[in-house]
Amino acid sequence: MPCNYQELEINPLQSAPVLCEPSFFPKGEVSLEDPAIKVMTDLKSVAAITISPSSSLEEATDRMIKTKVKLLFVTDPNEQLAGLITYSDLQGERPILFQQQNGVQRSEITVGDIMTRTAELDAIDWSIVERAKVGDIAMTLKKLNRQHALVVDKGYEDTPYIRGIFSTSQLSKMLGVYIDTAEVAQTFAELERVLGCK
Repeated sequence: MPCNYQELEINPLQSAPVLCEPSFFPKGEVSLEDPAIKVMTDLKSVAAITISPSSSLEEATDRMIKTKVKLLFVTDPNEQLAGLITYSDLQGERPILFQQQNGVQRSEITVGDIMTRTAELDAIDWSIVERAKVGDIAMTLKKLNRQHALVVDKGYEDTPYIRGIFSTSQLSKMLGVYIDTAEVAQTFAELERVLGCK
């Protein structure tokens, strides 16, 4: 059998290259009329970054910085979703309030102490997302007054699972709108301007 393969040319690595990063946020490449899935972080394609409820706030901050995300999924020992923790949670008033109410040092606070628990979370069904537009997602995030919205789907034997997540920071970047995501009110005011409706 004849050999149909050939050796490829190999060259020495030049200088000190940088690592390529996924282009999750192509600026200005979507419009409000595009399918919503264009702005969803699909957990079938991108691994969810998780943390344990017993982890310290410093560990959560370090994980966010290293993985370049602003949200961690908090999972219990059975890998079930226990809640979410965001960069805003870590840097905001939640740790301070917990310290004051419980008389503890910041270093003693765990992720489980200040996370948003699963029972407090809202989700959009995948079957709705499949038919939705980017503008619909923007309006939904504005109505919820939240930085993130989960997308839930059904798997084996109708067991629900988190299929994806929408975030105002990703949405604004992909729409080509500059938003300081630390300011929730400013985020939604800017989205409202882009949507052209109140």
